Amino acid sequence: MHLSASFVTVAAILSSAECVSGSVLLPSRRADKPSNPAPLIATEYGTIYDVEVQFGNQSFMLLVDTGSSDTCVLQTGCQCINSSDNLALPRATCNYASTYDLPSTLQTERNKTFGVKYGTGIATGLVAYENLTMGGITVAKQTVGIVNSTNDIGDGLQSGLLGLAYPQLTSAHPGTNYPNDSLITNRSIYNPLMQSMSEQSLIEPWFSLALNRLSANVSTGDGGYMGLGKLPPVHHSEEWAVVPVEISESIPDFLYQNSKPVLTWWTLTVDAVTWGPAAASTNTSYALSTVLTSNTTTNSTAFQAVVDSGNPRNVLPKKLADQINGAFDPPAVYDEERDAFIVGCDARAPALGLVIGGKTFWHDQRDLIVWAKDGICTSSIGATQPALGIEVHFLGDAFLKNVVSVFDFGKNEMKYAARIYENNATDGGKGNGDPTLVTSEGQGLSVSRSTGYAALLAFLSFIIL
Repeated sequence: MHLSASFVTVAAILSSAECVSGSVLLPSRRADKPSNPAPLIATEYGTIYDVEVQFGNQSFMLLVDTGSSDTCVLQTGCQCINSSDNLALPRATCNYASTYDLPSTLQTERNKTFGVKYGTGIATGLVAYENLTMGGITVAKQTVGIVNSTNDIGDGLQSGLLGLAYPQLTSAHPGTNYPNDSLITNRSIYNPLMQSMSEQSLIEPWFSLALNRLSANVSTGDGGYMGLGKLPPVHHSEEWAVVPVEISESIPDFLYQNSKPVLTWWTLTVDAVTWGPAAASTNTSYALSTVLTSNTTTNSTAFQAVVDSGNPRNVLPKKLADQINGAFDPPAVYDEERDAFIVGCDARAPALGLVIGGKTFWHDQRDLIVWAKDGICTSSIGATQPALGIEVHFLGDAFLKNVVSVFDFGKNEMKYAARIYENNATDGGKGNGDPTLVTSEGQGLSVSRSTGYAALLAFLSFIIL
């Protein structure tokens, strides 16, 4: 989920599980659907990724969010509210684009409410059924949220959210009268869009992401691809890491199913983290492992993390984050007001590698510095702030820009291959070495072993109260 642009619920993470290894076959990829993989647009200096989704005959850009589960859009006339007291604000304050005109034929649930509590505010509205089209694939009567009141802040392009996590985090509630502090509980679970596509035999039960980076100080551009049951047309390493989706041991019991914890977010175990001064010749994440030879530090204490495309940062254990941010030249300095590490826009970022499924994924140095419209740059490495003894970590866009990722809800596993860029390119292209080019013929690919934080605080506030 995005820290400033999401309608997201909560979970907590502290368990761990062994990584799967061995020879694995990615599902076959279909080539008979137009516009699939769907193109993405990157906004806010590459911190937000939007995709086009049609609601009936109306098209909108939605935030791509693996950290939440609902597909929702703002209704025409939606009220923008103040985050501190829920008082009405001018609609432009919420910075959303076009809004959804309710058709006279729209089917709604009269005795259900769509609602999410996040931070000090809420997003509420109707539960409805609409025909959704994405990547040329149409799902009939998909359950959606139609938001008529929110205090969330958009990017000026999007009109809502495409949630890609598991059904247990969907946000429909029985009844029509919900105070702010009860929107986190008492859910009416439904299938999110990807699960509906699979159940209607429209796609294989998985999706993929390839997020492009933007050039420094560029606010909007080509954001990459989202594949629906197929891989994106970009180059990547032949080596894949394959890991299971894990259940969070600390998930609250009101998110259990039949008194048992279930899958909620795309959660995995990071086996180790390596960092240190980057070699002077380093330009791309794929090449980094071949030139980084010394002066590195490795922490082999494993921890769980949620893979969250709606979060621009990797939010890591505080000690790790402090050490990595201290390795910038000059070092990044924590700013309490921004809740981020301030770094010079021209600072030299350290080398950073995350070990997942026995494979190290190096980060391009450009992805460790986040630009903003006010000219202040921050580190893309954030520190988890423990609350009630719970630490929740995230792998956000800083990680996802360096990999091709597969989210397989049929097998409940994730697959990652290092992204290969051409000549320091910011988007996809031919790479060095022996990359695998994904073709359009739809063949299977043999592989080898191997939003977020603000919503957590909302959950913890709810528990404390």
